[in-house]
Amino acid sequence: MKLDKQPLERFLKEPAPAIAAALIFGPDEGMVHERAMTVSRAILGDGDDPFRLTELTGDDIKADPARLIDEARAIAMMGGRRVVRVTRVTDAMEPAFAALLADHKDGAQCLVVIEAGDVGGKSSLKRLFENAPHAAAIACYRDEAVALPGLITAQLKAAGIEIERDALGYLAANLGGDRGITRAELDKLILYMGAEKKVSLGDALACVGDQAAIGQDDLCQAIGMGDLKGLERQIERNLAETNEISLLRAVARHFMRLHQVVGRVARGEQLESAMSGLRPPVFWKAVDGFKAQCRRWPVESIGNALLRLTELEAEVMRQHQFAETLTRRGLMEIAVMGIKR
Repeated sequence: MKLDKQPLERFLKEPAPAIAAALIFGPDEGMVHERAMTVSRAILGDGDDPFRLTELTGDDIKADPARLIDEARAIAMMGGRRVVRVTRVTDAMEPAFAALLADHKDGAQCLVVIEAGDVGGKSSLKRLFENAPHAAAIACYRDEAVALPGLITAQLKAAGIEIERDALGYLAANLGGDRGITRAELDKLILYMGAEKKVSLGDALACVGDQAAIGQDDLCQAIGMGDLKGLERQIERNLAETNEISLLRAVARHFMRLHQVVGRVARGEQLESAMSGLRPPVFWKAVDGFKAQCRRWPVESIGNALLRLTELEAEVMRQHQFAETLTRRGLMEIAVMGIKR
């Protein structure tokens, strides 16, 4: 069965014995691991009792397929519910997990927790866990802009730190690609703050100007200026650090900001004044480039670019196996839209 929202929150806090195995999957590997650890701790507590925890990898299962069922059947020497945690699982291992679910139908003695990556919408492994009444399928997609502020605020609040609105906007725009990286960056920010109890925009800029965000700024600059040679280099660099969907959404956020500013200029406002309303503000090193893009792109062309980005994201999600090719071609098409003839 699928688990999300309130049923998911309940399961993470108190895994029901009716669930014998849980598949945790998706493009956000940090969130996948975080949720797997949360479920494990809910059963085992803070300690990793070797008699109640078994850790396997996909390679272990390939080498000895029967071991998975054997471990699920085992009883803890000192009593208590056990956890079998399996990492680095792929869709090709579906037959091994089909055999597991056919044999292991009661989670009262043991819960099997499986960590998988972005298995795709048509994954047979995903369907297996969605269709089994005694199994759970938990999707982990990258934190969206609407969810990130709450995550950021909560982690800072737990450390006794508040955050200014501009700083929160900047962090929400530059984090979220991976839950594990987001939390690590926030931990770094907490250490940076020391005795200070309120994060300013300057603090956020100084501490969380991560290379992925900088790379995406360079990519957007190349697209906005119609620099096709530079764009090819930036696509290569960015795809080595992030996935296609995150990249397309970063470009879409950039064009939405362009649309906001260019629309205000078209209504008679000065460019500097229109840019001053952006939250988070344009990074000071990127101001001249952003102004140049605003002068090159009319509102109608920006709207067409945003429409193409929406179509492109849908294409990438439908045809996951061609994601990189579709992204490269689509971003080149958008860059050409801005080249003046």
